[in-house]
Amino acid sequence: MQEVMSTVERLKKMFEQKEIEKYGRLLTNEEREAKEQEEERANREREIEEKKERIRVEKQMTLGDFSCSVPLRYKNATFDNFVCSTDRQKAIVAYLKQGKSAILYGSNGTGKTHLAYAYCFHQYYKGLFPKYILAFDFFNEIRRSFNDGKSEDVVRKYAMYDFLVIDEIDKTHGSQMEFTYLYSLINNRYNDMLPTVLITNAKPDEFATIVGTSVLDRIGSDGKIIELSGENYRQKIAKEQS
Repeated sequence: MQEVMSTVERLKKMFEQKEIEKYGRLLTNEEREAKEQEEERANREREIEEKKERIRVEKQMTLGDFSCSVPLRYKNATFDNFVCSTDRQKAIVAYLKQGKSAILYGSNGTGKTHLAYAYCFHQYYKGLFPKYILAFDFFNEIRRSFNDGKSEDVVRKYAMYDFLVIDEIDKTHGSQMEFTYLYSLINNRYNDMLPTVLITNAKPDEFATIVGTSVLDRIGSDGKIIELSGENYRQKIAKEQS
């Protein structure tokens, strides 16, 4: 019993000595408790930062560099060089700069794809991971994954991006099963509070028929449904160059 007590005393003295070396004196019980809580908070914050860094490294390895996937036509697409001829267009750009979810719809040539890439570049230059993909390519990837049973891996990959733009959803003909995976992707991103932008030529009621009201509701409730109107810029530029 005496040997046990002496061991406890030695440990107590060692603890007190370390405390004196660290703080210059022995702390009161209240001070000691406050220091312990402070150290716990610091440890939690450090663990959070380490986890964020692990996630960033994993994303870098899995998702690659956005700028390498941008077509030549949109390499320089920015919000600054998007032609804003009306206050409404300026308001749309101001909203998209916030990096929130949206459904952009409108006729051909109104700048939807330009804004999509500008949206992605705006986040990319902040050090985040954006992605632009055609719905056609997403559905093709899902179809190919049926052969090896890796459809969930495809959904998981696109769910990882900090910002995701899916374009031309109204121009593809996915099966009911394929659209189920699109819903799964949108729902995962909605639950993780990650912004998603959907682009279409179809009006909201037509778009809801294509993708389902649940998809429309999730994007709309987190962001805005925005109509892009105006002249066809592609035709305007072609006339100016001819």
